[in-house]
Amino acid sequence: MKECAFDKNADAVVLLDKATASYNDNYNLHTQRRIRMKILKERGISRGNIHISYYSGDGFEFVANIEATVLSFDNDGKEVRSNLERKSVFTRKINKYYSEMSFALPNIKVGSIIEYKYDSEMKNYGGLREWIFQKDLPVVLSSYYLVILPNAEFAYSVYKKEDLPVQITSDKSNGAVVFEMANIAGLREEAYMGSAHDYLQRVKFQFSGYSQVQGSGFGTTTSTKTNYTTTWKLLAKEMLESSGFGSQINKSLPGADILQLAWAKETDAYARMKTIHNFVKSGFSWDHIYSKYADEGLKGAWEKRSGTSGEINLILINLLKAAGLAVQPLLVSDRDHGKIDTTYPYQDQFNKVVAYLTIDERQFILDGTDRETPTSLIPFDLLNTTGFIVDKKNSSLVKITGNLKKNVNIVNVKGTINNDGNIKLNAMIDAYDYAKVEGKEKYMSNKSSYERNFFEPYMLPVPDTFQVDGLEADSLAMHHDAKLSYTLNKTGDYLLLNYNLFTGFNKNPFINEQRFTDINFGCEYNSVLSGTFTLPENLSPEALPKNLKMKTPDESMVLLRQVTQTANTLQIDIRISINKSEFGSDDYPGVQGFYKQMIDLLNEPIVLKVKS
Repeated sequence: MKECAFDKNADAVVLLDKATASYNDNYNLHTQRRIRMKILKERGISRGNIHISYYSGDGFEFVANIEATVLSFDNDGKEVRSNLERKSVFTRKINKYYSEMSFALPNIKVGSIIEYKYDSEMKNYGGLREWIFQKDLPVVLSSYYLVILPNAEFAYSVYKKEDLPVQITSDKSNGAVVFEMANIAGLREEAYMGSAHDYLQRVKFQFSGYSQVQGSGFGTTTSTKTNYTTTWKLLAKEMLESSGFGSQINKSLPGADILQLAWAKETDAYARMKTIHNFVKSGFSWDHIYSKYADEGLKGAWEKRSGTSGEINLILINLLKAAGLAVQPLLVSDRDHGKIDTTYPYQDQFNKVVAYLTIDERQFILDGTDRETPTSLIPFDLLNTTGFIVDKKNSSLVKITGNLKKNVNIVNVKGTINNDGNIKLNAMIDAYDYAKVEGKEKYMSNKSSYERNFFEPYMLPVPDTFQVDGLEADSLAMHHDAKLSYTLNKTGDYLLLNYNLFTGFNKNPFINEQRFTDINFGCEYNSVLSGTFTLPENLSPEALPKNLKMKTPDESMVLLRQVTQTANTLQIDIRISINKSEFGSDDYPGVQGFYKQMIDLLNEPIVLKVKS
């Protein structure tokens, strides 16, 4: 095999991914897994660096019996085998919940076949979550053999494309179900795709009950049944009765009463909410562990002023509730984590909890771990997702939208060009709403990198001056003020004036011929450019770009361009609107075509020639 017939661009192919899951005498979930792949291209050699993560918290899961080998061929075509040495396997703790075993396989080259296997043992079948058939590499055969616990009741859901068949068979002699898929192309990163997990071919499991039969001592038997969550209402009840969730919302926090006295002075509900939100997001440090619970209570996180997303947001909910605000916990799955299945209450499909409030008929969703998003905005990573309101009487699923807030950039540039083609440019760029949140996060993370990435995409030099303001006040735009000096590009006797500056639309992200995933922008976009360029007496445009309005049939994407000349001054006005935040994969040809034409038009320079 030199290439994968059903995924010709792949750098490697998974020939086999097989697991057998069963139970032992202690009803532990024991899984044996075996993976074999072949390296097809040079860039695929790194696939020999293997990482196996597992849930090590409270000793729930152990990984053992790792074995691996590499089969290659020498110049004479003879087999050469290289086996993994035990000392080459490393274990590290990722956080208090997860650990990882890793190893690098030796002597890999193009044409090598890699095989490794290992055992996993979990305390119980509660660790049974899903089997994923698809990877970023093509898979020839994926097989999952699951032995069901006696007297257990479980549900499973299969997520797959219509044209990819899944074979589900039962092995009644062993009480097992077998799931298999074959010849699955790899799912690789695509622009604005949301979570890859949403599109992976997979089967998901959820236990709904367990019956235990016992002898009575009188020749008869009795049966007791444990029910697991099977409805959204039961999920809400389960969460609210949990010691690590519901009971923490009403728990008194040491010293919080003094803070509440200060917050009580805020008579306006929004002002009180904003004050508490700012207190938590600026005063607590997130350890980057996603959670829905405070398994060890809130006291430790409250005293340390740090914790998991579950601990910090339950503190936020606790304080909002103590302040007399009608707050509810909202279970969410951010876009990177993946969409939830609304047909069945899988608790584990949510990766964190946030605060949900309604004030004057307006929705607010607050995340205490998100330091840059103001109270008035819904966190960007939750837009176009579905959350679950955890409430005793009124639990419900809710679609999370942006309340008409957009990613807005307003660009004003003024340039003066001299006889030699040197230009002095003054640029003022204002970022509003989600554009500000995105920019502020990047700026606060690395200011020098932010400045470099601000100018490099437009092939502009380091600015003479660059200043950023408006970061502190939520009501202000993130304001950029830059002064630059550079020389226009030249071809023959002509100078090229590029006016498409700082719009964010200088490069087409949709370059693949096909699209497998939906397009999720998160929010709508508005980009406005006003450019004024003063020309010297010896230069004039050979031809002005045409004034135009380009739009899709449903006006979900619109480009307006107007270019005028008055004496020696060029005025350029551009408005770009993306009026829909989500597009299906079937819409890809239209989106790709619009972007290609728009970017080509915007990147056409104005040609300046010397007057004769």
